[in-house]
Amino acid sequence: MKFSYLQSFKSKHYKWLAFLSAALSIFGTAVDRGSSNVIIPEIAEYFRADLPTAQWVLISYLVIVAALVLPLGRLADIIGRKIVIITGLFVFTIGGIVSASAPEIMFLFSGRILQGFGGAMIQGTSMAIAVDAFGRGQRGRSIGLILIFVGMGNIAGPAIGGFITGLFGWRAVFATTSLVTLGAAFLTIAVLKADSDGKEDGNFDWVGAFWFTNFLITLLVGFTMVPTFGWTSLYTWPILGLSILLLISFIRRSIQYDDPVLDVRLFLKPLFTTSIAANFLCFLGMSSMWFLLPFYLKYVMFYTPQQIGMVFMPAAAGMAIAGPIAGRLSDKFGWRPFTIMGLLMATSGLIILSFLDENSPGWLPILGVLPISTGMGSFYGPNNSATLSVTNDKPNGAIIAFINLIRNSGNLMAVPFSTLIVTSVMGAQGHPPNLSAVTQNAAAGLIPSFISGLNTTCLSLTGLVGLGMLLSMYRGKPAIIKD
Repeated sequence: MKFSYLQSFKSKHYKWLAFLSAALSIFGTAVDRGSSNVIIPEIAEYFRADLPTAQWVLISYLVIVAALVLPLGRLADIIGRKIVIITGLFVFTIGGIVSASAPEIMFLFSGRILQGFGGAMIQGTSMAIAVDAFGRGQRGRSIGLILIFVGMGNIAGPAIGGFITGLFGWRAVFATTSLVTLGAAFLTIAVLKADSDGKEDGNFDWVGAFWFTNFLITLLVGFTMVPTFGWTSLYTWPILGLSILLLISFIRRSIQYDDPVLDVRLFLKPLFTTSIAANFLCFLGMSSMWFLLPFYLKYVMFYTPQQIGMVFMPAAAGMAIAGPIAGRLSDKFGWRPFTIMGLLMATSGLIILSFLDENSPGWLPILGVLPISTGMGSFYGPNNSATLSVTNDKPNGAIIAFINLIRNSGNLMAVPFSTLIVTSVMGAQGHPPNLSAVTQNAAAGLIPSFISGLNTTCLSLTGLVGLGMLLSMYRGKPAIIKD
């Protein structure tokens, strides 16, 4: 009788149970990323590594996620999303345990790479599971609701990272996020149906996946090396050149193969291309500030890790609130007003941050990051709906995985992009072009040059996010949605 009741409850509330399993899964990865940003200085100090080396704790994870999220999303379309996301959750958990117990920094990198594999499986499937649970007619709503958990993860991540590090050390942070994904794994096993998770007939394109994965790895690694070695270094241009050759090979394979990892002909549809480009520019702008602003808060305003986390909490709350509201309304009134307004808010926040200086009041950074994050929450769900509206006859998993790839690429490219601008300004003003020089004991004049670089970065990003807003003005012709 008890088993029968549980089966009845699961059947009646399956939509929300499936959504909850997907949301908790992506929440775990969001907490991990937010907390990792805060603990990087502590990791560098513990292993006596310089800051650029310690940053690979975050970069190595993001590179693997970005490189594998599309192939694994496509694989999930073929073999089933339940098995892929559960495997990803367990792999992520094991990687977290390896990271927490790492005796030296190379072992820590190994753990983070393993978490990257798991994170790619999670991000390549979780949003597709949520969209399928609600149906295509409520895509904006489901994506907006997912943003609540992303926002909560962004809120909890820095706070958890700072709080737990202060009590138990940085290793406990990885152990905590592993517990979240382990709980999500057991929930997913219990509630997710194996026969309604988007499985379809098809052959996985291993050759195309090989070309694409290696293209993205070489591209992202090459760009992350630019701030350190420059564009023309023997370390940089051969890697970037190889990435171009790999991209050409992937495009040729995608055109010739009947069942490719990603149908590149989708880029011939203007709405798809403009939506993807706007998505990338949005995350490039937001993540650049999420990367640079902690330097300002720590070394100019002398904030503790806990105080830095508190600065971002209102912004993450704004994203969590705006996401589901904009997503739900965009299902009724269309995506265009919300994508434009969201990026307009983001540009206003970047303009505010461009006025930061050594004497800025404590409320000014909060006033800047709040519209950036809230605008992103308003933008993301409707933008995804616009992207998916031209692909109704395509498997959702691969396309949603590609959207997540663009998001992760924007997050990752933000680090070298913003670093390059800031350090170029610092170098032009006669100071070491290195963010590692930005400390509480920095030489006279270096902090003002860093702030000048930060202001220049904000203005540059204002232009790029503004371009994304212009791209979002393209109306397009939405496909007819059938549930």
